[in-house]
Amino acid sequence: MGRILMKKLTTALLPLALLVTSFGAQAATSDGNNFAVSAGWAHIMPQGTKQGVNSTSSIPYFNTFNSAAGFELDNADTAEFKLDYLVNDNVTVGLILGVPPKVDIQGKGQLLAGALNLDSFSKVGDVKVYSPVLTGKYTFGSVNNKFRPYVGAGFMYASFRDFKLNPEVNAKIAPLGGTISNVDIDDAVAPVAFIGADYNITPNWFATASVSYVHLSTHANLNVVNPANVTFVQGSSKIEINPIVTYLGVGYRF
Repeated sequence: MGRILMKKLTTALLPLALLVTSFGAQAATSDGNNFAVSAGWAHIMPQGTKQGVNSTSSIPYFNTFNSAAGFELDNADTAEFKLDYLVNDNVTVGLILGVPPKVDIQGKGQLLAGALNLDSFSKVGDVKVYSPVLTGKYTFGSVNNKFRPYVGAGFMYASFRDFKLNPEVNAKIAPLGGTISNVDIDDAVAPVAFIGADYNITPNWFATASVSYVHLSTHANLNVVNPANVTFVQGSSKIEINPIVTYLGVGYRF
């Protein structure tokens, strides 16, 4: 799955790479600075809502689709770093990296024919999200202006790792003779759009702020197994995330 998504990401970014190569052959910044780095704080606010849970089982009682159930992600904060190549005074391509935040996952509704009430838990688990972003950006105004707004777009590769299930969930379904295992959250590629502005403190140092929207969703799959490790329920759900991300940082051009 990871190779397929990376192939799609590479294909999507090929036109951007060709554009950058074209600009680079004939353009440069007027002040001689071709790179910029910034570091700051990102606040991640998922906007998605529960999308229903599908349960497949040889036991008809558990073979259902519950549209009133699902999973939602909580807000999170993380340190973020941006690396930019300045093609000319206005066009920039870049890479955004962040310290992978641990994001809490909230459960909504009831599963297993009402035996598992997801709303009764503070969270059903948490997961680390690795999400590098490749971007293209257009900054308005002259390189010497103090205030320079910008708009941009790009693609995020989101990888969900190190999922940890709240042990209270398995304790709740133990009377059914089962435990949840093999929880897997798919990687995803998502488009990103953002607006922001730089404020030039000196010719090299600047403050920067932005607001981004990521059209991101993924799928989660899990098994419910009996003491003999035989699966008797397979569950799956779309997880809609669609975060708005705010960023505030300080950078340096060189």
